[in-house]
Amino acid sequence: MWVRRHLAKLQGGLCYYCRRPFTKRGPTRPTIEHKKARMDGGTDDLSNLAAACFHCNQHRGTQKNQAKQKALGRISN
Repeated sequence: MWVRRHLAKLQGGLCYYCRRPFTKRGPTRPTIEHKKARMDGGTDDLSNLAAACFHCNQHRGTQKNQAKQKALGRISN
């Protein structure tokens, strides 16, 4: 939990992607985001982590998963 608070503080309380201020609850609450996804070889090292709002984190994860599945030929379009 200290990592999420630390990253949010380093970023001035703003989401890494959309730059909206974090809130305690809801879609703009802070989450830990991997700048380079673990499925793409990213690590849990602090230099590869950022604080992103829940909305951006989920959206980016969905995009990455769809691209990965498409590359593997599991989904079309």
